[in-house]
Amino acid sequence: MTKAQIAKMLQSEGSDLADLKKYQAYRWFVQLDQDVVGAVSLKNISHSMGYAEIGYGIAKNHRGRGIATEAVRLLVTKVFNETELRKLTALVHDRNHGSRRVLEKLGFRREGLLREHYLINGKPVDEVLYSVLKQEWSASVV
Repeated sequence: MTKAQIAKMLQSEGSDLADLKKYQAYRWFVQLDQDVVGAVSLKNISHSMGYAEIGYGIAKNHRGRGIATEAVRLLVTKVFNETELRKLTALVHDRNHGSRRVLEKLGFRREGLLREHYLINGKPVDEVLYSVLKQEWSASVV
């Protein structure tokens, strides 16, 4: 993405969960020392059903160091502490073992497989659906 595209995207997203209905998506950047090394997000919010999807990504050269796990832990804690959402979901490419491990370490449960759910580089790929409930999170490894 260009800097202009990133700026436009960020203008349409929030970071303050005080009014969850103000934006359709929320994003926070992951910083290590003075560098931005990734981002976490909250999207596809269903106010009527009380759930939303999380997303996360860490730069390749910073993976495998626990940064994603800590960033997702902070995100889930923030969302459950500051909103009425009762469930968070995450979709992960079935072959992305590192990302799946992040969710599993944090107590997310595998709910199912969505066959050919996404297109990556023009090819359909399977996605694994994970979720965690607010009531589970408050009793988990937080």
